Amino acid sequence: MTPRPARFVRAALLTAALVLAGCGTGEQPSSDGGSSSSQPTTTTTTTTTTTAAAGPTPSAGTDAGTTLPGGEVTSRSGSYRVTAPAGWGEATDQAGTGISGLDLVLLSSKKVSKFSNNLVIITTSGDAAVVEKELDKGRSQMASADREVGDADDVQIAGVTAKGFTTKFEQKGVRITARSYAMARDGKVYLLTLSSSQDDAASALRAFGEITDSWKWL
Repeated sequence: MTPRPARFVRAALLTAALVLAGCGTGEQPSSDGGSSSSQPTTTTTTTTTTTAAAGPTPSAGTDAGTTLPGGEVTSRSGSYRVTAPAGWGEATDQAGTGISGLDLVLLSSKKVSKFSNNLVIITTSGDAAVVEKELDKGRSQMASADREVGDADDVQIAGVTAKGFTTKFEQKGVRITARSYAMARDGKVYLLTLSSSQDDAASALRAFGEITDSWKWL
C-alpha cells in the first residue's frame, strides 16, 4: 500500500465534505448530466495536516427552483450507476475541475434553511485497511476542529459495507449535518458525504437511502 492513497483519503474526509449550496440565481442542475449556467465557487480552508475543500456560502431563498424529476445517473468513473430521487439531479460539473477524484455530485432542488441537500462521491485507490485507518483519523481531526462528531450506522451499498461518522457544524449562519462514509471495492475507495441543513437532516437521510438502494455496480 502506497502512502499517496492514505493522504488523499484523509484530505477528502476532512472536508466532512464538499458542501454545495446550489445556485443563488435559482438555476438548477439537470437530471440527465447537464449543468446549470451558474456555477458555485469552491473555496478552501487549511488544517495543520491537509487542505480541505469547504463549500460556497449557502445562497438566499427557501426554494432553489423547479423540482427535478430524478433519474439514473452514471458516475464519471463508470463503475456504478444510481437513481436520483425526485427533486434531485446531477451537479458534478458545478463543483468545478479542481477536485481530484470527484466522481459524482447529486443536488436537491429544494432549499431548507437556505441550503440544498447534496451528496458528493469521491474515488481513489485503496483497500479496507485504508478505509478503517482514515475514518479514525477523520473523526479525530474533525473533533480537533471543534466540530461535533458522532456515530453513523453502517450502510449496505450493493453488497458492500460503508462505514462512517456524522459531523455537525455551522457555515455562514447555517447549521449543517454531514454524514461521511467510506467503502472499498476492487482496489478503489469510495468516499460519500451527504450534507444537509440540520433542519432537513431526516429528509436528506431518506433520499440517501433511496440513492444507495438504487446503486448498481457496472
